[in-house]
Amino acid sequence: MNGRTPQQPRYMPVESDGRLAVFIHGITEGPDQFAPLMAEANAAGYSAVSLLLPGHGGSATDFARTNEQEWTAYVRTRLEQAREQYGHIVLVGHSMGTLLSFLAYAERPQNIVGIVAIASPLVVRVRRRAVRNLLRAGLSRQLSPDDPAASVAQASSVAQGPALGYVAWLPRLADLFRLIARTRKVLKEVSVPTLVVHADGDELVGAASLRIFRREVPARYLDIARLPHSTHFTYDETDRLTLHRLFRDFLAARR
Repeated sequence: MNGRTPQQPRYMPVESDGRLAVFIHGITEGPDQFAPLMAEANAAGYSAVSLLLPGHGGSATDFARTNEQEWTAYVRTRLEQAREQYGHIVLVGHSMGTLLSFLAYAERPQNIVGIVAIASPLVVRVRRRAVRNLLRAGLSRQLSPDDPAASVAQASSVAQGPALGYVAWLPRLADLFRLIARTRKVLKEVSVPTLVVHADGDELVGAASLRIFRREVPARYLDIARLPHSTHFTYDETDRLTLHRLFRDFLAARR
């Protein structure tokens, strides 16, 4: 939605003794948003790869032409490739990427030793400011850095398109809700350490998502952290430091 140079998958290898963190972005988002956490993974001795889902990283038309079957198939293929080289894999998702992470784990848990789920939309709660920011990010050509919509645009990997063209995105939103429904059904199958991170100011994800995690994921595998001053796309500096510390601790415990 931002018209920037198309994003590409990121790969940051280290001498990792067979350890890999796989980052999976959300709908219309891209791999660049994970760069700071990828650096944390490297520092913890993990190679890191940030995927680019089909239809992302290009035009609005490209995005409209893809679907959730292609997204899940792509993640499946990339994980199979990763398993050939890495015996310990941690999945790290943001928003829809968390859904794809849980579904990939449920389908084939081999070599996956942990899941980090940031802003997981098990319950969608769209606030008015979210609609306003999404529209501004999708339609405005110039956004000041302090405009809340700028963070939405910055997270996106899909270039802006004509206003009426966004109607073609509606099936992709339906795909998102199908992924949500499927994910809710497989959470009971989780049997690896899982860190769920929720921002209290999230304008797209309801806190009721946490109740579902507590009800469905076995308690011995679940750790929930809340960021009191952050939103779906932006992090207060204190919360950002907290997130990075939690992520470092999570990876250290998987060594």
